[in-house]
Parts: sequence; C-alpha cells; structure tokens
Amino acid sequence: MNRFLTLILLSLLNVNVVLAQEPVDTALTRHDLFYAGQSKQRRMFILRDGQVQWSYQDRLLRGEISDAVLMSDGHILVAHQYGVAEVTQQSETVWSYAAPQGTEIHTIQPIGRDHVVFVQNGRPAKAVVMHIPDCQVVREFELPVSERGSVHGQFRNARLTSRGTLLVANMSLGCIHEYNCHGKEVDRWTGFQPWSVQEVAKSGHLLITGRKGLVQEIDRQGHVVWQLQTQDYGVTQPQKVVRLKDGGHLINNWYNEWQKEPMDSLHAPVQAIEVDKSGRLVWQLCAWRNPDLGPSTTLQLLGDAVRRERSFFGEFNAQSPRLHVGPNQPMGVGRGIHPGRVAWIHAPGVAQWDGHTGLWVDGRWNDQQRADVMVAEAVLQLTGERTVQRAWRALFRHFNQTHGRGNHGYRKGETIAVKLNMNNAITHHDTIELNSSPYITLALVRSMVREGGVREQDLILCEPSRAITDSIYDKVHREFPAVRMIDNIGGDGREKCEYYPEQIVYSVDNGKMARGLAKCIVDADYLINSALLKTHSGPGVTLTSKNWYGATDISLFWRQNAHNNISQDKRHGKPGYKTFVDFMAHPDLGQKTMLFLIDGTYGSRDVNGAPNPKWQGEPFGGDWACSLIVSQDEVACDAVGMDIIIGEWPEFGSLNYCDEYLREAASIPNVPSGTVYRQQGQPLQQPLGLFEHWDSNHQYTKLDLIYKRL
Repeated sequence: MNRFLTLILLSLLNVNVVLAQEPVDTALTRHDLFYAGQSKQRRMFILRDGQVQWSYQDRLLRGEISDAVLMSDGHILVAHQYGVAEVTQQSETVWSYAAPQGTEIHTIQPIGRDHVVFVQNGRPAKAVVMHIPDCQVVREFELPVSERGSVHGQFRNARLTSRGTLLVANMSLGCIHEYNCHGKEVDRWTGFQPWSVQEVAKSGHLLITGRKGLVQEIDRQGHVVWQLQTQDYGVTQPQKVVRLKDGGHLINNWYNEWQKEPMDSLHAPVQAIEVDKSGRLVWQLCAWRNPDLGPSTTLQLLGDAVRRERSFFGEFNAQSPRLHVGPNQPMGVGRGIHPGRVAWIHAPGVAQWDGHTGLWVDGRWNDQQRADVMVAEAVLQLTGERTVQRAWRALFRHFNQTHGRGNHGYRKGETIAVKLNMNNAITHHDTIELNSSPYITLALVRSMVREGGVREQDLILCEPSRAITDSIYDKVHREFPAVRMIDNIGGDGREKCEYYPEQIVYSVDNGKMARGLAKCIVDADYLINSALLKTHSGPGVTLTSKNWYGATDISLFWRQNAHNNISQDKRHGKPGYKTFVDFMAHPDLGQKTMLFLIDGTYGSRDVNGAPNPKWQGEPFGGDWACSLIVSQDEVACDAVGMDIIIGEWPEFGSLNYCDEYLREAASIPNVPSGTVYRQQGQPLQQPLGLFEHWDSNHQYTKLDLIYKRL
C-alpha cells in the first residue's frame, strides 16, 4: 500500500514538473533566416517576420543542395552536388560551373568579389580556387581521402577563417584540416566524425557538427570546451550550427525524403531547434505545410549575411591594415651605438611544440643551446663587436656615456632588472598560455653572468603585475640561485613586489591610469625590457612599450585596471594622446633601459591562450617564429616587431592604425595629436627614437635592420 501511494505521489510530482515547464516557442517569427535544403525539390528560402519573402527552386532536376551562402549584396552561392553557381534574388544565374565527370561539389565559400573556393570530391579530391565570373581555375591542391568508400561521402563542408585559412571537414578520414592558400596543411584535428566545421568568432575555436549528432567546440589544441548531443532534442541528422550572440545555438535537422517509409505527417521531425547556453530547448521549427520549407541542410541568420569583400584566402583578396605611416617614410632620430639598429635573429628549431601535446614550455619542445646562441648572436650583431664579452661591455658603456654616468661599464653592486612579460600568469603554476620563454630568459641570464661579468646577486627578474611561473623560476634558480625574482604574489622563492606611489605624471589627465611603479624597477641601475611578439585586441600589438604597463601598480586581475589612451581609433585613425609615449619617455622606464628585447621564439596571433598559429609567411615557412629581436632604440625595436606581425596577420582587425604611438614618439616635439609630452614637468624636445615601416621586400631606408638566420 505504501509503495502504491509513493508511485501516485511521484506521478503527480512529475505532472507538476511538466506543467511548470515553459512551453517551447514554435513561431516562425523568432528568427529571420536564409534556409536551404537537400530534398527532391532542392529549394532555398528567405524567411522574414515569419513570412517567406523569397524562394528559389533549382532547375537541374537532379543532385542536392548541400551548401548555400547568403551574401550581403543579396546574391547566393550554392553547391548542388553536380556544380556550383551564384544566383540573385531575381532568380538570375550570374555564373555556373559544372563539376567534372566523376566528381561532386558540396561546399563553397566566397573570396572577395572575384574568386570562390570549393571542395571537389573525387579521386583525387581537391580544393579549388576559381576566378569568377569566367570560371577559370587559378589554383588547386589535393586533399587526402580514404581509399575506401564513395566519392559522395568524402566532404560536405569547408569554411574560411578569420586568418585567411580554409577549414575542411573530412568525413572519409574523420578529421578536420586547416590549409593555407598554397595547399600546405597548417593543422589537423583527428578523432571526429565531422559533417561541418566553422571557426568561433573571437576565440578562434572550432565548432564541429558530427554525423552522430554530437556538436562540439574545441580549442586549437583539440581539447573539448563544450559539447551537446542533438539526439537528446530529437535532432538526428544535424548538419549546420549557428552560434547566437547570447551564447545559444541554432541547429538544423535534415530529413531524408528518399527513405522507403514516407514521413509521418502527424509526427513530422523538426527542421531546426534553438538551445540556449544552459542547454534548454527554447524554440523548434517544424514547417512542413503553409509554408513547406522541406528538409534543412543549411540555415543562416539574415543578420549574418557574408560580406564577400571581407572574405580572403591568403593572397586571394588579401587584407591589409590601415596605417598612419606608409612604407619607407622614416621619421625621428635613431638611438644606440649604431643609431636605429635592430638585430633580428632567426633560429628555426629553437621552438618545436606540436601545438597539441603537453605544454609549450616542456623541455622536449625547446632547444636551450639554440636559445643561448640566439642571445649571444643578438648582442654581437647589435653592437658589431667580435666577442660577446666585448658586446656586453659596449652596451653598458654606451648606456652610461649617454646618461651622464661616466665612461665605464657595469660595476659590481649595480643592479640590472629584467622586466618579463608574464601577462597570462596569475599563479606560479605553468600553463599552456604564452608568456616569456624560460629558455630565452635563462639564455639571457647565462650570457650576462658568464660573458657580461654581471654578478648573480645584481640580477633581478621581475614581473610586478603578474606571477613568475615555475618553469622560469626552476630553470634559472637551479643554475643561478642568487638571482632575485620578484613578482606580484610572492612566495615559492619569489619576493613580493612593492611599489612607490605617484611615480608617473602623465602628459594629459589620464583618468584612473595607474601611477605607481615597482620599487625593483625604480631602484635598478639598468633595465632590460623582455617583451613578446604577439598581437593585442586593444592597441593591436604587444611589444616593448605595452610591456611597461606591467611595471605599474595595477591589479593582478586586469578587468579592475584602467586602460586609458592605450588603444588607437581603429575606424577613423583620429590622432590622440597615447599613454605608451609617456612610458617610453619616463626616466625610470624607457629611458633607463639599456636593451629592448622581443621574444618571438613562438609568437602568437592571440593575446591570450596558447601560442597559435604557426607562422606561414617568409621567412618562417609554416614554423614557429623562432625569432629574437633586440635594439637599443625602443621605437625602432617595436617598429620591426610590428612589421613582422602585420606581415603575418594583416587581416587582424586591431592592427588598424596600430602605429600611432610610434608616430607620436618619433614626431616629438611636433606630434600629430598636438599633445605636449612632458617628463618631470618639462616638454620633451627630441624624438624618442627612429620609426619606419618596411616595404614589400622587407627593406628599410634608414632603420638599420640586421637579419641573421642561424
């Protein structure tokens, strides 16, 4: 009896739960969509405000619509198995291309207004770049496929990325490829059953729709960061997924009209669903009558129409940032033993991480001996001396001579502080994210102690705003236990950083920008700025000048900090005061620095996360950057680092006008923004260094770049 009552109560409880659930929206008005499907009728639709605004039916009477792309000009690219075409909303065909005998085409992407790229299933299978509207193939490269299986089952989806590469979902091999425009495989992710793949905006992750109903988001190392099983929502054959701005997802569901049993109209399958970011089903599309949309193979929000002029594939419709200064237009005055000299040391093999396994800081992925040689060669090329010992002596002597400290080099008891860049470290534990290289850091310490004659106890490695990770601490401390290490949190052998308040007086009212400076920076006799070669979503680049921000008394948690006047006007390029110039001119920052160093052993397109991707342009050839850039001139050093980054990732949106702070620094006292930059109350009267962009052949007219490949 008790058991019977319990069952009744549980049943009532379940009923109450069901009644309490919010109903699932089924209104056509929820989303304005472009919708196309593989069916016996091969149709495409535009739905706006719940009504069919436009429809199109393919007239081939064979094949299937596997992929279709609505573009911002209203035209549509369609792949229909036996070819590809561009059509207008007036049902006119702009151009069409028939797949060669024995091949099929199921996916297409625009490249600007003059080219498209598609995958051609076949033996061999190919990626094809074609000029339009004359349909001339201008480049093609083979894609790997299984020797078994049909041509039909090889590929369904390929998508261009924000970095100008092509992601290809290989159904026959169960993997994702990433190719550059020359057909070189940049990366590969295995262990999937992909139907489609696309890049997630901003993060650069991949969103994969699997043939077994599994939708997964993976990072560039192949780690799953989010997944959803569509079969739990009645979606048995998902093919495309749309990431919504609120974190939810639209997922379509294809129904096979060719199966033996006719569709049960009373229990018709959904054509698409919306799942919010918590995993709750909030919308279903089930329109098989008035209107009859048919099965779905692709869907796209009308607000996400592709701007073809922004789509590029490497050199095809290549993107370039807007800059303030053109190539070979030098300005300012060079500094250093050889004014305006920058040494770029390129040592392939110093960094060898496979991009997936373990951490990039692991010893198996890095060559300490080559790092040692890089540092030694850098100071030799920078100074022009015959030995490393003489090179260090020349650097110290030149610094003292130009700072009114006499004609001598380093003396015992004088301290040298090395400002690292550990922006992605808030604990002492090593992570996969890119920070200063332990190998370059150790190489620098070795060279200063062994060849430069610097006492261990006079050396300080510091990161006032972040944490010095174990890989650096352990590597350096093991060989040089007297070297001090100071970071934001202290402990584990590190000293906790202390600050002098109100050390920076900005040239303009700079709001809540930090004004205190680390004592280890202020008290040092010499500084070395050891920065990183990578982009930044704010100022465009993270180089030596940005690295000074970490010497101030900012919070460990970056969202609590002001970032006033750091980023440029990326849209219009309107001149303005730049904080970096005050950092460069400060007597305890840029003006106390004897050596500027940009660690590009890995380098990265992303400010956060693991180093990524490998560098494709010259001279890198699909390897990590494996570079070290050094100078006595901060402006010239950042100019070279900036040109290397622009040359590799010109499409990166934040690079627009990223050279503004260098133009300001090199134009003193007559700067474009009209700012009067001051230090210690007095207007600056001289440029802070030499600025120039290289030309298309990587040549400068005045900046003295020495490139040395080891």
